[in-house]
Amino acid sequence: MSIYKEDINEAKERLKAWWDHEIIDRPCIAYYYFLPGLRNIKIEYLFEYFGEPWYLAQNWDKIHIYFNKFKEVLNNLKFGAEAIPRFFPNYGPGIMASVFGIQPKFQTNTVWFHRDTSVKEVIPLLEKVKLNQDNPWYSRLLRITEYSAKHAGNDFSISVTDLGGVMDILSSFLGPTNIILTMKRQPEIIDTCRSIILEKLLKVYDDLQTIIEHYADGCNSWMPIWCPKRWYPIQSDFSAMLSPKYFKRFVLPDITTQAESMDYAIYHLDGPGQLVHLDDLLKVPSITGIQWVPGAKERSSNPDKWLSVYQKIQAAGKNIVVDNAGETPHLDIHLYKKLDQKGLFISLIFSDEFRAYYHLPKFVGGNDDIGDFRAFKKDYKTNLKKKK
Repeated sequence: MSIYKEDINEAKERLKAWWDHEIIDRPCIAYYYFLPGLRNIKIEYLFEYFGEPWYLAQNWDKIHIYFNKFKEVLNNLKFGAEAIPRFFPNYGPGIMASVFGIQPKFQTNTVWFHRDTSVKEVIPLLEKVKLNQDNPWYSRLLRITEYSAKHAGNDFSISVTDLGGVMDILSSFLGPTNIILTMKRQPEIIDTCRSIILEKLLKVYDDLQTIIEHYADGCNSWMPIWCPKRWYPIQSDFSAMLSPKYFKRFVLPDITTQAESMDYAIYHLDGPGQLVHLDDLLKVPSITGIQWVPGAKERSSNPDKWLSVYQKIQAAGKNIVVDNAGETPHLDIHLYKKLDQKGLFISLIFSDEFRAYYHLPKFVGGNDDIGDFRAFKKDYKTNLKKKK
């Protein structure tokens, strides 16, 4: 039992069924909001729980400070339904590039990884990287994961940090233009780079997850979904630049290998530019599900805009992850009415308690958008005062 979530065992049972594409009694919904009465707590601290505002990315070794800060947030956060408390040591999207020697740079509220590298020098550079204590970022990731898992107990899960995708890591060295030109002129160089990166990526994941398993029950990731066995979000943001032909040639084999190395895998399909690859991804048996992320500019007031994408994923027998990232919870939540509830996971962030319970479905204690919102808000606040 967790001090931050009383019904954690019930939530884990539903998630276990979800991973196996089964359903116990209803779809999996994870929702979060700050507990009421905390007027001095800023909303950005909610996003600290989800990886912002990048404390570790700016203070690489101050894990003890970040960890204590994180626990303060936990005490003020509601973990509803299938939301499982988890600690995410976030150094930026694709910290594996730093294991290969790139100094991460925090800028414009994110972390960038870049090192100008010629095509001629990239293979020797990648090959010489050793995964040992002399590698500063490899040893740092082991150290902060060990500290976190050891101090978490059974109260929350520990996530493997955001390692990144194979081609995204390679792009940090060569850049998109050089990669695409080399794919055409010297594809064997790209193949060798992919092989080196994938081998070390899988090794780092295995090392970090082994540490977590020594202390904790199950595993988690930057995509906050608890799992009883090994899983990880697979991604290749670089794929938005590739044709289906090049995607199948240079990206899909590594995605397949990575998925086959784990018990479950979710592919992070990021943006409309990657939709051309969906059919190929759905044919991979080892991919458990798809997280479709339209992107902030593509989110629409029409909740049915991407319904055909979700239906295609479900028709292929894959799970679906819908994550509104705090933008449109009142729209995304109703997908459960229009899709097969089996294999559906919806993650929602609300700005406050009464908005959550107004929009949430009745099967998790909500009001299902029934009635006038202002009247509901007034009655809810009145009842809350009476309880106090």
